[in-house]
Amino acid sequence: MHTENSEFISDTDTIRDAVEAGATASAPGSMPIQPAHEYRATEEDLLHFKKWFTDYVATFASEDSEIQTNIDLKREHTLRVCRASRDICLDLNLSQNDLRLAEIAALFHDIGRFEQFTRHRTFSDKRSFNHAAFGVGVLIKNDVLSRLGIFEQELIIKSISRHNMLELPDEDDETVRLHQRLLRDADKLDIWWVASDYYRERANGYINPGLELNLPDTPGITQAVYDRLMNGEIVLFDNLKNLNDFKLLQVGWVYDVNFAPTLRLLKERGYLDMIRSHLPENEDVNELFDCVNNYIEQRITTG
Repeated sequence: MHTENSEFISDTDTIRDAVEAGATASAPGSMPIQPAHEYRATEEDLLHFKKWFTDYVATFASEDSEIQTNIDLKREHTLRVCRASRDICLDLNLSQNDLRLAEIAALFHDIGRFEQFTRHRTFSDKRSFNHAAFGVGVLIKNDVLSRLGIFEQELIIKSISRHNMLELPDEDDETVRLHQRLLRDADKLDIWWVASDYYRERANGYINPGLELNLPDTPGITQAVYDRLMNGEIVLFDNLKNLNDFKLLQVGWVYDVNFAPTLRLLKERGYLDMIRSHLPENEDVNELFDCVNNYIEQRITTG
């Protein structure tokens, strides 16, 4: 069994200190500090990181079918988030440098998930540990990003460490802010696919407790969940009482989407309609989806 013991790192000042120290230690004097706005990554860098990711995930291979299923699920999710990030970047007409940086951040955004499920058999951060902060620890401990400049490392680490936060903190650097938002959108876009596909399989008898946060499959929806969605607010994990609430939490992520192209792709692919088909047929749910769909249409129209 894999026994990685990277420490959790969540404070961004600590992260930056660690990045700068690691870069200095690994390549003393070999890389001049770039101006903050000159973010660069090469195709060679991207290929190097893809190989490291593949090799790292392979260390979690398990004869336990539940563990292996979820390791495979997160590996495939990661690769789709990489593609989603490129799709959004292309729609926004971003540079090739931005495309590569976005893909690197996507590649490593869930690197903490593999240890999380292997050790705790859950993807619930509340029941285990903060997978984003843990993933940053993995990257720093293994000196993975050292071939990049200090500013590029900080951009990627900030994007990863913040991708699962309820709200993004203030960020003065516009490029860092852009990439944080890109990663959050790409991640959501694929989780909607994972969720809709899983609920379809679940209806046919396949159940994966790791994807349900071990919530009970009981009737109805919680009033707090209904109220937050009708008010245009994302649902909090503390509001969840059952699996229907969790499905609606996923639907409510539309209120946290940053870019209109993300919502356009969501609508074109029909993910929310798929999730809707696995929720109760009642007036409350119909009202919620009318509210959410109206919001999506408005955002797409106004950009």
